[in-house]
Amino acid sequence: MNLLLIDDDMVDRANTVRTLNRSGYRLNITEAETAEDGLGQYKKATYDIVLLDYQLPTMTGLDLLKLFHSNSQECHAVVMISNYDDEDLAISCIENGAQDFIPKSELSSSRLIRAIMHAKERYKIDQQLRRSHEQLKVMAERDALTGLSNRYVFEEAMTTAIPRAERQGVRLALLMLDLDCFKVVNDTLGHAAGDRLLVEVAKRLSSQVRGGDLLCRLGGDEFAILVDNLVDPIMMRQFSQRIFSAFSTPFILEEIEFSISASIGIAIYPDCAQDAMQLMKCADVAMYRSKEKGRNRASYYSQSLHEEVSRRIELERELRRAAVENEFVLYYQPQVDCMSEKLVGAEALIRWQHPEKGLISPVEFIPIAEEIGLIPKIGDWVLETACAQLQRWNKNTAGYGDNFSISVNISALELNQQGFFAKVERVIEQYEISPQLLELEITESTLINSTPETAQILKALSDYGITLSLDDFGTGYSSLSQLQVYPFEVLKVDRSFVQSIEDNDDGALFLEAINALARVLGIKTVVEGVERETQKMWCQKLGFDRMQGYYFAKPMPTAMFEKQFL
Repeated sequence: MNLLLIDDDMVDRANTVRTLNRSGYRLNITEAETAEDGLGQYKKATYDIVLLDYQLPTMTGLDLLKLFHSNSQECHAVVMISNYDDEDLAISCIENGAQDFIPKSELSSSRLIRAIMHAKERYKIDQQLRRSHEQLKVMAERDALTGLSNRYVFEEAMTTAIPRAERQGVRLALLMLDLDCFKVVNDTLGHAAGDRLLVEVAKRLSSQVRGGDLLCRLGGDEFAILVDNLVDPIMMRQFSQRIFSAFSTPFILEEIEFSISASIGIAIYPDCAQDAMQLMKCADVAMYRSKEKGRNRASYYSQSLHEEVSRRIELERELRRAAVENEFVLYYQPQVDCMSEKLVGAEALIRWQHPEKGLISPVEFIPIAEEIGLIPKIGDWVLETACAQLQRWNKNTAGYGDNFSISVNISALELNQQGFFAKVERVIEQYEISPQLLELEITESTLINSTPETAQILKALSDYGITLSLDDFGTGYSSLSQLQVYPFEVLKVDRSFVQSIEDNDDGALFLEAINALARVLGIKTVVEGVERETQKMWCQKLGFDRMQGYYFAKPMPTAMFEKQFL
């Protein structure tokens, strides 16, 4: 039997060891004279029992007993020994996990051994009770069929989630899901097959749920998902679409394919309810609305969310139409030479000229275009329109000069599109412009998410003569590595640096460091976001190549650009 004896009194410790040895039992005794040494021994070895003195120099035995519990998933059996014969103290020690309490005045071999044996037995019973309790807890909180949390856990979570969301000032969403025509499976193949279907449904749902969200089976074929800390209500539409995608693959039951869909109801706190019961009712009503509308869809109880989602769906539909009917326009923002402040180029920026809603910012529609796969088509239009405009300006006898360039933003989807280089080459030849006058702007995030072929594509573009610009320089995590791998000729310094100049000295230091780096590498620089006279003067003082920002002009349509600068 392995025994750990923790007692700071060397004489008491020796007496205890002699007493134990007289018992005739084979004991492997490890001694510790301080609480710290005892805790260290406790952590690194396995003991059948611990004899723990109550009075230690740096802490009480009771304090050390609590540390045992906090530092070990399973605390060993502990018998407390003390010079004090105090009934209240003994009760306190046992309440905190000790199996017995023995005054040192009562120590004898038979008393110690009997206490040790009883302590071991009580400890064994305690552990069995703990495991039984944990098993009962699992049974009480888990759905026996799917292993998901059950209705009890769901209702408990709802009662705590809403007050927490109220305190934190955040939204949460409740998604109720019911399988469509589940009864057909039970009636056709039997309840055993229906149970297998529910298990598979639980697996597919689990693969779509975030780590912090709660997925439960409420009973039958009804499931609930509690989405905590909802940042953007639009996420719920994307989430429901992922669930529908997960259900798109048929379920195989008894070697028969079953296409099972689901009806989803979504309610948001605090948009449509102020307490758990109301929120559950709202989500439940929304779910039945989905069934009434034909199943296999999601309905939103929150009016504000419904309006947001409806607007998103409407924009998707109208964006597809805009790509066909050419409702886009290019605005141009001038770039000027840093020292002379003369016009040397322009950045082409897309806008959506909606026939009814007016001008729509790319911030609003570009993410949607990326999601629905329209970016390559829109990018083709931007590239061709910008090159056609550059041709017209170059042919104009009162044009901007031989070195006037136009920069175009390129996304990762475009860059990785098959035949991208050939497309750029064709457009340049079609409009008879010099490749050096076309500048392609690529962000660091584009390169981080790029394919291994990206470096080859960029090298081909650079060899052809096209100027490559690294956009938003300084905001990413791997700017220097990008400059080593890819043939960039221009660094476009992010607006955040120039705008921080007047707030602190670090802004100027960063700009100076970036410019020095560019000089060493032989790369030209463009500072964007120049809005004030002081910012312009700093850029001139530091010797950047070009500037761009509202100080010189906002992005403007072609006619206005020509009127102001031609």
